[in-house]
Amino acid sequence: MGRVIKWWLFFIVGFYLCGVLTSLPLIQAAEWYRPLWVLMFVIFCQLSQPQLFNPIVAWCMGLLLDALQGTQLGQQALIMASVSYITMILRPKFLMRPFWQQIGKVFWLVCLGQILNLWFHALDGQNPQTLLYWMGSVTSCLIWPVFFFFSQLLTRFLSVPAYSMRRL
Repeated sequence: MGRVIKWWLFFIVGFYLCGVLTSLPLIQAAEWYRPLWVLMFVIFCQLSQPQLFNPIVAWCMGLLLDALQGTQLGQQALIMASVSYITMILRPKFLMRPFWQQIGKVFWLVCLGQILNLWFHALDGQNPQTLLYWMGSVTSCLIWPVFFFFSQLLTRFLSVPAYSMRRL
């Protein structure tokens, strides 16, 4: 199989798994702590395969996520495309840093996604009046090393060749 076909297989399997994790029901108290799985997958794909993954693919992922979650059409698409674009710009500096600093950058990228989501909620008049809204960013940051490890494991299992990605 070619490099591109293997990568698209990884992409479909990874997006499916992240979509399932995003739509799993949680108890009301734990809903604020749900990691942003698909956004972390967008960041990982942009870092690992920048020539095959771009903001347009992230936009399409966001449209599918909008349909999955029942949000306004284009809400998640704009968030995914924006974070993908900023990750694409920051990629050279991102990979030069130690892993703990990369976790900090992932935190800020996920916070950016939540700020954009908060903006959409404010336009709807549905502002969350609690600081627990930001716990999704914190849990995403804490889960990033495990997520990164399993994503790398999945790429190795599917034999997806890395695109000049430094081993972390």
